[in-house]
This record gives sequence, C-alpha cells and structure tokens, in this order.
Amino acid sequence: MDIVEAKKLLRGPMIPVITNFHEDLSIDHDAIRQNVRYVVERGVRRGSGVLLGVGAGGDFPMLTLDERKQVAKSIIAAADDETPVVIGAQDTNPQAMIEMARWAEDNGACAIQFGPGYYYASSDDDCQRLFEAVHNATSTIAIMIYNTFWEGYDMSLTQLGRLAELPRCVALKWSTDRGAGVYLRGVTRFADRFAVVDNQGLHVMNHMLGGTGYITHLATIWPEHDLAVWNLLEAGQYREAQTKITAANWPWSDFRAKMWSRTGAESPVVCAALELCGRPGGPSRLPTRRLDEEERRELREVLVRIGVHVSK
Repeated sequence: MDIVEAKKLLRGPMIPVITNFHEDLSIDHDAIRQNVRYVVERGVRRGSGVLLGVGAGGDFPMLTLDERKQVAKSIIAAADDETPVVIGAQDTNPQAMIEMARWAEDNGACAIQFGPGYYYASSDDDCQRLFEAVHNATSTIAIMIYNTFWEGYDMSLTQLGRLAELPRCVALKWSTDRGAGVYLRGVTRFADRFAVVDNQGLHVMNHMLGGTGYITHLATIWPEHDLAVWNLLEAGQYREAQTKITAANWPWSDFRAKMWSRTGAESPVVCAALELCGRPGGPSRLPTRRLDEEERRELREVLVRIGVHVSK
C-alpha cells in the first residue's frame, strides 16, 4: 500500500472495536460480529470509515495472543471487505508483535497498528529497532505508527521522520504530550507522507491540515453522528463540524474520562452504552469492571442529552 492508497483507504471515523465477553468472560464472537455489522450497515465503509480491531479499545492486554487472532478473525469476517480493518499488533514482547503482524498480513487486514515498546520506556533507537524488526518480518502489510506517549516515550518529529523512511509505514495515529503546537506541526509536516489519523481530539484541525480521519468510540454507539461530522469535514464546513463535535463528542469524552479514574480500559463505558441502546455489551475482564447502576444512570443522561436513542 502506497501513501495514495493509504489516504483513500484509511479515511473517515476510525472505530476501535470492543471485544465482547459472555458472563463467564469467554469471548462473545456473535456479539462482536453483530456490533461490527451495525456500524457497517449504517455507512461506516471504505472511504468513510475504518475499523480498528484488538487495540486498546478491544482490551488486547486482557487477551491471549490466540484470542486476539480469534477476535480479529471475527471482525474481518463481519466487515466482509466493505470496511477496511486495521489490527492492533501492540505488545511488550516484540516476538508477539511480529507474530500478530504476520497473522494480520495473512488474514485480510489492510494494516497493523503498533507503537514503541512499553513497560521499559523506549529510547529513539529502541523505537527504531522495533519498527524495523516488524517491517522486515512482514512483506505487504501497511503499518500505522501509534504514538503512545502515556507509556513513557513521546516520539519527536525527528523520530517520526526516521520511521517515515520505512516504505510501509504509511499511516500515523497521532497525538502528543508536547502541546498543540507540536501536534499541529506534526500533521502539517507529515500529511504528505502519512495518512494522519487524529487521536488528540483535534478532528477539525487535523482535517484542515491534510489529515484523513479521527479516532471515535462514540461511533460504536452512534455511527450516524460521526458520519455526519465526517461529511461536514469533507465538505469543508468546519464550523458546523465543530459544533456537532462540541455538542456530542465532548460530553461523551468527558464521561469516559471521569470513569477512567474509577476503572481502567476503554470498553466499560462503551459496553454500558451499548446495553442502554439495546445492543450487546457485556462484562469486562479483570482488572476492570462494569459500570454500577448509578454510573449507568449518569451515562444514560449523557446519551439522551447528546441525542442518542436509548431503549432502556
């Protein structure tokens, strides 16, 4: 995949697909497929959306490597070649990253996502060696660079430039702890080299500067909203797009941030919201937990206020 194809394929709202569990905490593949089909059938398709499987939003740290492959297989099958699927290959073990990357390459994913190593804070050279190892161990899969600055290493623009020399590094999931100025300079500098996907909450500025999409968990619940935002961005109606983001995405993000101080991971709020809308949600594996009844009532109020149809 070259940069031209990457910009066409990795375009629109990028939705982290949650991993649904049964009550016994085994994987609920039927629920995963049902939730994927829900967003695909409502317009999250090639050119207007991307699915991100078994990333942090899919609880990959709570899955074995074999489980990650099984979940990824269900997502790819449910997408049915209508929506591009990026597979998370992040791990603390480079050999596991390579194994996941090779699996994704052989099983229909359009790209993989991973960032620098973590637990041990990365150096620039550690980061470079890791990306080169995964790149050299694969042959066709596109790579989306993921700057996971909260894990102790925040990529500089110079380091991103080094990674840009790897031919199949064609996308960047971009956020930084260095401030909005560095974020914006990063989009501007690399918009011609990467499909730049916003992970900073600056969807409008990202698009204005040449980015190709943004991360959104809200689209799992309400794909019509984020598709409407995307259409406004593509039409250059930036004020109108920001108005919709401010009214819906921000309150949703505020509630999720509040919950992160109580239980980690990204799926508990999404699962609860799905259940409130009458769709499959389910429990969370340790160490995270389900929302309690008071939290669910507060979430319901948020959803109703921003315009989501809540069924119960």
